[in-house]
Amino acid sequence: MPTVVIPVKELVTICREEGVDQVFVDAAHGIGCVDVDMKQIGADFYTSNLHKWFFCPPSVAFLYCKKSTNYSDLHHPVVSHEYGNGLAIESAWIGTRDYSSYLVVPKVLEFINRFEGGIEGIKKRNHEYVVEMGQMLVKAWGTRLGCPPEMCSSMVMVGLPACLGISSDHDALELRTCLRDKFGVEVPIYYRQPKDGEEGGVVTGYARISYQVYNKVEDYYKFRDAINQLVDNAFTCASLPIS
Repeated sequence: MPTVVIPVKELVTICREEGVDQVFVDAAHGIGCVDVDMKQIGADFYTSNLHKWFFCPPSVAFLYCKKSTNYSDLHHPVVSHEYGNGLAIESAWIGTRDYSSYLVVPKVLEFINRFEGGIEGIKKRNHEYVVEMGQMLVKAWGTRLGCPPEMCSSMVMVGLPACLGISSDHDALELRTCLRDKFGVEVPIYYRQPKDGEEGGVVTGYARISYQVYNKVEDYYKFRDAINQLVDNAFTCASLPIS
């Protein structure tokens, strides 16, 4: 799960040139993280979560359907008496569902606009800070970022020291659990299989760090120090008990 910003506009254009009839973009991290313009992107369908980067409670998301798209066969997964009256109406009332999470969206917009530059300012600062913290970490560990900073938004992949011995997805999960339980650090850890021809010292483990307005520099120093302590103690993922 790399942090590279995918050029969906260009990909949609290629799909059209290749005769693809309909394009659906699953942009889970899109809204609040990158620029989102439905007309420019040109996809038939586009969905994104407002609970990842847009400060909303879990389960809040949106689905865009292009007006010119024939979506008469697109239905809500919970079939009700509104079936066949269009997706918007079908989605409007789903039994006894709690709608309170959706009702906070107007207040979230007010909250975002309290920050300098609104969501655009937030995105810019998040990118700048996550790159700064990522570069601090790779300098401390003698590793590298997973991709150039200009290819990231509010997240970045940070190479972990090879001496940690991350050699599988299981090792990555065990290290994540160790960081959480022993150091109070929550960060996704991923295993990257080395390519043919790569030699010793290859980075096989990456941490995906994020930056949001509520994060502090101390959060990343805590992560840095936790990894340094594991390295100093000759920790390897293989030494962890298998759960």
